Amino acid sequence: MRRVATRPRLAQGVALLFALFAPVRVAIAQNGPPLEPRLEISLTGDLARGQAGDPMVRAVDLLGDGRWIATLQEGLPVRLSYRLELWKSKSVWFDQLQRLVEWDVVVRWEPVLLEFSVRTITGSGMRERRYSTREALATALGARYRIALRPTTAGTHYYVGSLAISTLSDSDIQELERFLQGEGDEGQPGGADAGGVLGRRVTRLLLRLAGLPRLRLEARSPELAGPE
Repeated sequence: MRRVATRPRLAQGVALLFALFAPVRVAIAQNGPPLEPRLEISLTGDLARGQAGDPMVRAVDLLGDGRWIATLQEGLPVRLSYRLELWKSKSVWFDQLQRLVEWDVVVRWEPVLLEFSVRTITGSGMRERRYSTREALATALGARYRIALRPTTAGTHYYVGSLAISTLSDSDIQELERFLQGEGDEGQPGGADAGGVLGRRVTRLLLRLAGLPRLRLEARSPELAGPE
């Protein structure tokens, strides 16, 4: 069973590889009940033979109930914060957190251009793409992220993923991007790190006070063996 463990420092140079594996088209308008968003973690390779490869993370049916499209059309950006953790199972003690990777996706509706802009922000930089229809946006948000985060030690491992979806104002988005790029408040004790912590706390407080929509999804992968 997984227990709370001390969070290790994010290893430098952990690569985030984006692979689009022909994601399924997501319907926006439908006659049936709204689709429930969910998070999925799958593994490349042959798990049955102990040949598991990189984990892949995918958010499914994010736009199924229509609330995030409505939020975007009201002029509010939407932030998707992904986190993938690699855990090692322990038979006699708490499971151990090995490494983790985090990245963010910021979605906006551009009323002048009549397009959705999608910014993917990782430790190595930012990538922006644009989509002209809701269907194209749904397909893009349902793409799989292939993460270079494999076990490096022997034993039984598994992945735990989470996705936090929230609504931000323009000023919050600018603050978020500054902190993600390491531009904290140098005048505060602790430098950029202290500024980043403060900024994230302020953002969470604003979200709670504003009563804006939020959603948190979690998933766990099957167990896999590390290298012998």
